[in-house]
Formats: sequence, C-alpha cells, structure tokens
Amino acid sequence: MQFLDKSRELHKNPLLKKLILFLVLTLLLYLGVDIFLHQHQIGLTLSTATNNILGNEEEFLDPILFDTLLERTHANILSSMITLMLLALILIRLNPKSTPYLIHFAFISSILSHVLLLLTSNTLFIALWIGFFMLWHVFAFVMGLIIIWRLR
Repeated sequence: MQFLDKSRELHKNPLLKKLILFLVLTLLLYLGVDIFLHQHQIGLTLSTATNNILGNEEEFLDPILFDTLLERTHANILSSMITLMLLALILIRLNPKSTPYLIHFAFISSILSHVLLLLTSNTLFIALWIGFFMLWHVFAFVMGLIIIWRLR
C-alpha cells in the first residue's frame, strides 16, 4: 500500500481513488447489514437479546446452545477484524497524523463485544455486549466517514 503514502499520489490516479471509495462503501454496507443480522437473529434490545440468549420459560423459548454461540463468535471475530483492519489501514495511509485513539477504541470494543457474547450468563453481560457491539460499529462508521471525507 505504498501508493497511499502521500495523498497527492492518490489524486494522480482517479481509478485508485474510486476503488478505495467503493471498498469503503462496501465495508459500510457490511456494517449496516451486520447490525440488521444481529437484530434479526439475537436482538439488540435487552429484553429480546435476553430471551433469545438465555431462553424464556413463559414463552417456551430455548436458550442458545454454547456451540452455536461459539460458531457465531468465531465467524464474527474474523469478519470484524478484517473490516476494522481494512478501515484502519486506509485511514492511517490517508491521514498519518491522525490520532490513533479511534482505531484503538474500535478494536478494543470489538474484542470486548465478542468476549462478552461468550460470557452472556446474566443480563448484565448481555447489556454490556449490546453496548460494545453498537460502539464498535459506530467507531467503524466514523472511520469510514472520515475516509470518504478525505477522499472527496
């Protein structure tokens, strides 16, 4: 990715600029679909997530099996780290003087959300999982918007 070392090199090649813009838009689309998928499968409100993860005897809902939770976490770790790594790589190359706090907080909140999903034994961990899940998506959206702003 040496071609992104200087932003003026990017303006010399409009095709490269369009490709990077398309990649970032695709990653932002993935983030939106990921939120929708988790809302549909698990739920992103405390009551629906608790019912789907821990089960509910009154509504005859079985809890999620730990094997299923491990499989979901395994796939989510891979996709979230690839998404964040691509966004961070492009952001750092476009703006090397930017503060790294946004990138660090995005990765840390993503890792914590995956760990908390495995520890969902009570409603406190479920609430923390929802919070960190939404937080890393917001950080990733902000990173994507900064990249789009720098590419204009």
